[in-house]
Amino acid sequence: MKRMRLKVNGEWYSVEVGDAYQSPVEVNVDGETYLVEMGAAADGPLPTVRRQAPKVDQPGLRGITEGDERVVRCPLPGKVVAIKVTKGQELEAGDEICVLESMKMEQSVRMAKSGTVKNIKIKTDQSVNAGSPLIEIQ
Repeated sequence: MKRMRLKVNGEWYSVEVGDAYQSPVEVNVDGETYLVEMGAAADGPLPTVRRQAPKVDQPGLRGITEGDERVVRCPLPGKVVAIKVTKGQELEAGDEICVLESMKMEQSVRMAKSGTVKNIKIKTDQSVNAGSPLIEIQ
Protein backbone atom coordinates (compact mmCIF):
# COMPACT_ATOMS: atom_id res chain seq x y z
CA MET A 1 0.00 0.00 0.00
CA LYS A 2 1.19 3.48 -0.82
CA ARG A 3 0.73 5.97 2.05
CA MET A 4 0.07 9.68 1.63
CA ARG A 5 -1.62 12.68 3.23
CA LEU A 6 -4.28 14.47 1.16
CA LYS A 7 -5.97 17.80 1.76
CA VAL A 8 -9.60 17.88 0.58
CA ASN A 9 -11.77 20.96 1.10
CA GLY A 10 -9.31 22.28 3.69
CA GLU A 11 -9.24 19.02 5.72
CA TRP A 12 -6.25 16.62 5.92
CA TYR A 13 -6.68 12.84 5.52
CA SER A 14 -4.25 9.91 5.93
CA VAL A 15 -4.73 7.69 2.87
CA GLU A 16 -3.30 4.29 1.89
CA VAL A 17 -3.85 3.15 -1.68
CA GLY A 18 -3.47 -0.49 -2.76
CA ASP A 19 -2.45 -1.86 -6.14
CA ALA A 20 -3.98 0.43 -8.76
CA TYR A 21 -3.50 -2.25 -11.44
CA GLN A 22 -6.26 -4.43 -10.02
CA SER A 23 -9.94 -3.68 -9.65
CA PRO A 24 -11.34 -2.84 -7.24
CA VAL A 25 -8.52 -0.86 -5.59
CA GLU A 26 -8.42 -1.06 -1.80
CA VAL A 27 -8.20 2.45 -0.29
CA ASN A 28 -7.89 3.16 3.43
CA VAL A 29 -8.90 6.68 4.56
CA ASP A 30 -8.23 7.50 8.22
CA GLY A 31 -8.67 3.85 9.24
CA GLU A 32 -11.78 3.10 7.14
CA THR A 33 -11.41 0.77 4.15
CA TYR A 34 -13.13 1.32 0.80
CA LEU A 35 -13.09 -0.64 -2.47
CA VAL A 36 -12.82 1.75 -5.43
CA GLU A 37 -13.49 0.68 -9.02
CA MET A 38 -11.49 2.92 -11.34
CA GLY A 39 -12.71 4.07 -14.74
CA ALA A 40 -10.65 3.75 -17.92
CA ALA A 41 -10.39 7.48 -18.71
CA ALA A 42 -9.76 10.50 -16.49
CA ASP A 43 -12.53 12.49 -18.23
CA GLY A 44 -15.08 9.64 -17.96
CA PRO A 45 -17.50 8.88 -15.11
CA LEU A 46 -16.30 9.11 -11.51
CA PRO A 47 -15.04 5.93 -9.83
CA THR A 48 -17.55 3.74 -7.98
CA VAL A 49 -16.82 3.65 -4.25
CA ARG A 50 -18.08 0.95 -1.88
CA ARG A 51 -17.38 0.80 1.82
CA GLN A 52 -15.78 -2.42 2.99
CA ALA A 53 -16.13 -3.81 6.49
CA PRO A 54 -12.73 -3.64 8.19
CA LYS A 55 -10.83 -6.92 8.38
CA VAL A 56 -8.17 -7.10 11.07
CA ASP A 57 -4.85 -8.93 10.64
CA GLN A 58 -5.47 -10.00 7.06
CA PRO A 59 -2.48 -8.97 5.01
CA GLY A 60 -2.24 -10.10 1.42
CA LEU A 61 -3.23 -9.28 -2.11
CA ARG A 62 -6.81 -9.27 -3.34
CA GLY A 63 -7.83 -11.57 -6.18
CA ILE A 64 -8.92 -9.69 -9.30
CA THR A 65 -12.64 -9.56 -10.02
CA GLU A 66 -14.00 -7.32 -12.74
CA GLY A 67 -17.60 -6.11 -12.69
CA ASP A 68 -20.07 -8.99 -12.36
CA GLU A 69 -17.52 -11.60 -13.48
CA ARG A 70 -17.78 -14.75 -11.35
CA VAL A 71 -14.10 -15.70 -11.70
CA VAL A 72 -11.44 -14.57 -9.23
CA ARG A 73 -8.14 -14.04 -11.04
CA CYS A 74 -4.54 -14.06 -9.87
CA PRO A 75 -3.06 -10.62 -9.06
CA LEU A 76 0.57 -11.59 -9.83
CA PRO A 77 2.57 -14.41 -11.42
CA GLY A 78 3.87 -17.15 -9.16
CA LYS A 79 3.63 -20.75 -8.01
CA VAL A 80 0.68 -22.05 -5.96
CA VAL A 81 2.05 -23.15 -2.57
CA ALA A 82 -1.27 -23.87 -0.82
CA ILE A 83 -4.99 -23.78 -1.61
CA LYS A 84 -7.05 -22.52 1.32
CA VAL A 85 -10.60 -23.04 -0.02
CA THR A 86 -12.87 -25.99 -0.80
CA LYS A 87 -15.69 -26.37 -3.29
CA GLY A 88 -18.97 -25.10 -1.80
CA GLN A 89 -17.24 -22.96 0.85
CA GLU A 90 -18.80 -19.54 1.53
CA LEU A 91 -16.23 -16.74 1.50
CA GLU A 92 -16.34 -13.13 2.63
CA ALA A 93 -14.19 -10.25 1.39
CA GLY A 94 -10.73 -10.70 2.91
CA ASP A 95 -10.90 -14.52 3.25
CA GLU A 96 -7.78 -16.33 2.01
CA ILE A 97 -8.00 -18.18 -1.33
CA CYS A 98 -4.45 -19.45 -1.71
CA VAL A 99 -0.79 -18.78 -1.00
CA LEU A 100 1.53 -17.97 -3.92
CA GLU A 101 5.31 -17.96 -4.07
CA SER A 102 6.48 -15.04 -6.15
CA MET A 103 10.08 -13.79 -6.33
CA LYS A 104 11.02 -16.12 -3.43
CA MET A 105 8.36 -14.60 -1.17
CA GLU A 106 5.02 -16.08 -0.14
CA GLN A 107 1.96 -13.92 -0.75
CA SER A 108 -1.54 -14.58 0.54
CA VAL A 109 -4.28 -14.01 -2.07
CA ARG A 110 -7.62 -13.00 -0.58
CA MET A 111 -11.18 -12.42 -1.77
CA ALA A 112 -12.09 -8.90 -2.89
CA LYS A 113 -15.83 -9.64 -2.51
CA SER A 114 -17.98 -12.37 -1.01
CA GLY A 115 -19.18 -15.49 -2.81
CA THR A 116 -19.44 -19.28 -2.69
CA VAL A 117 -16.72 -21.42 -4.31
CA LYS A 118 -18.24 -23.11 -7.36
CA ASN A 119 -15.03 -24.48 -8.87
CA ILE A 120 -11.30 -24.41 -8.03
CA LYS A 121 -9.20 -23.70 -11.13
CA ILE A 122 -5.71 -24.24 -9.63
CA LYS A 123 -3.61 -27.04 -8.12
CA THR A 124 -0.76 -27.02 -5.63
CA ASP A 125 2.67 -26.51 -7.29
CA GLN A 126 1.01 -25.06 -10.42
CA SER A 127 2.61 -21.99 -12.01
CA VAL A 128 0.14 -19.17 -12.67
CA ASN A 129 0.33 -15.88 -14.54
CA ALA A 130 -1.19 -12.57 -13.53
CA GLY A 131 -4.82 -12.75 -14.63
CA SER A 132 -5.03 -16.56 -14.50
CA PRO A 133 -8.29 -17.86 -13.00
CA LEU A 134 -7.98 -19.07 -9.39
CA ILE A 135 -11.56 -19.93 -8.47
CA GLU A 136 -15.06 -19.59 -9.88
CA ILE A 137 -17.70 -18.23 -7.50
CA GLN A 138 -21.48 -18.22 -7.55
